[in-house]
Amino acid sequence: MKKIIFKIIDILGTVLSFFNLLMFYAMRPCWSGMSGTIGYGQNKPIFLFYIPVIVCVFLLVVLIADLLLKKFFKKNFINIAFCSFGVVFLIAIFVIIKLGAKDYMRFIWPNFFYSVRILAIILAIYFLLFIYPKSSLKENNWFKYGMICLLSVGSLILLLNLSINRIVYNPVVYAVEDNYQIVFSTNSEATGWVEVGGKNYYDLYNGSTRNKSKVHKIEVPMAVLDSAKEYTIHTQRSIYCGPFGGFLGRDISKTTKFTPVDFSDGIQYLAFSDIHMNNRQASKTAELVGEYDFLVLGGDMISVVDSFDDANFVNKIAYNMTKGEMPVIYTRGNHEVKGRYAEELHKYVGSLNGKFYYTFYFEDLYGIVLDIGEDHDDDWWEYYGLSHYDSYRDQQIEFLKEEVNKKDYDSYTYHLAVCHIPVVYVNYRHNHEQVKKDMTELLNQMDIDMLLCGHQHELLIFEPGLVEPNTKLVYNPKYDDGTYNGYLTDFNFPSLMLSKPGFTQTDSQNLTTKSVIGLFVDVDLNEMKETCSYRNSRGEKVEVVNPFYDKTYGEEFVIDLNTKKFSSK
Repeated sequence: MKKIIFKIIDILGTVLSFFNLLMFYAMRPCWSGMSGTIGYGQNKPIFLFYIPVIVCVFLLVVLIADLLLKKFFKKNFINIAFCSFGVVFLIAIFVIIKLGAKDYMRFIWPNFFYSVRILAIILAIYFLLFIYPKSSLKENNWFKYGMICLLSVGSLILLLNLSINRIVYNPVVYAVEDNYQIVFSTNSEATGWVEVGGKNYYDLYNGSTRNKSKVHKIEVPMAVLDSAKEYTIHTQRSIYCGPFGGFLGRDISKTTKFTPVDFSDGIQYLAFSDIHMNNRQASKTAELVGEYDFLVLGGDMISVVDSFDDANFVNKIAYNMTKGEMPVIYTRGNHEVKGRYAEELHKYVGSLNGKFYYTFYFEDLYGIVLDIGEDHDDDWWEYYGLSHYDSYRDQQIEFLKEEVNKKDYDSYTYHLAVCHIPVVYVNYRHNHEQVKKDMTELLNQMDIDMLLCGHQHELLIFEPGLVEPNTKLVYNPKYDDGTYNGYLTDFNFPSLMLSKPGFTQTDSQNLTTKSVIGLFVDVDLNEMKETCSYRNSRGEKVEVVNPFYDKTYGEEFVIDLNTKKFSSK
């Protein structure tokens, strides 16, 4: 019995050594957060930044020592020591997850299982080279036939996956300037085009149809699709593309009805920000809201854009809410600049010439999308010298100046602006103070009727004229206590933040909450007013107060488009 117990301890210790190494390595998205937690920051020793790397190397040494010492020194105390260390470090991993890594488990688990697959392949090769020839299995027909069947089935699955083209992310219609950008993705590299009103619009590269891409983004003039009210996406896999001929797979297509923005009964739109992968609850909120004309996604739909699927996550959310049947407005969040696929994201969502700032137009609506980029200054330690957003933000100041000079917005009754990081709100770190002031001054000239923002994971209402600009903020006691070392810019337009997980304005919820709050806006252009209500995933209207002024708005409030004044309904 004693021998069995020590054998279990031996095996458990080795299993924990493997698991702890692979899991900690899979937690790479959280390594900088770990460094920050233990004290690394501006002007701190660089050694603190590399501690997670050192820990990972140490775990590798532990694993190697586990394997070698147990092979050459068959001592019970060695088994107990490695098992004990494995249990202690496993507890440490659970603590790290509890402290914040739980919000990134969507990325950690795929990393972990990818490493497990690589390990399984290495072990299988090791078995076939060094163990199988010396074992009795080489004479076992059942084992041979089983391995042949397994390899045959695996090869068939791989072959089918490579040869059968299919649509894996359904179409989403983004509004950019006076065009719609219809985006869908396939499982294999293929061509893509959209048929509208009997005419084909292709995914082209300098005159040639793209055939080496899985994501397909096709522009269609708004007027054409608004008139046709239907579109069909097509894709064909490029089996072989040679110099004098080629072979294409079958034409796979999907037809979708489309409803343009209808101004006959005003404008109704729904907006979300900072969903952070909580697609299910956000979609539930959208479903319970009911009908609306278009959807606004205000950034941070996902926490890291690290793969093809991550890059498509915005499309997954947008399709769940719209079924490809209405326009979508997208602005990039600061989390969506992170990850291996971040620089490819512009191909997957609405953008203009690879940038995430642009205008858009619906009949009597003028819209403008801005993108502040990262939320810290360019020299922030977590960016390890790769952030250069100051020049990107300067480009947008020039872009806003051009819009002010052109005055195109004067031809439209309703003016909507969207930016993930709030323009009118300077946080306690005072990041981007000057660019926010410059943006505010320019937006003040554009008669903005609504600026939507997110980022802070709160519901904040910024009503012009209530709070002294450029002055340290004091919380409304109904919202919070004390003061806030931040301030508001001198703005003259309504701005609403809509980025809180939870059921109410003040409940404490993490990113995996059972509810995601959205904002529903109903614009009456005859009465020149917009009625706003925050909605949670139970379909309830959320009661809100002004966080920095003694004013309660209730579950629904009205903004006068002429005076920009707020009132409870």
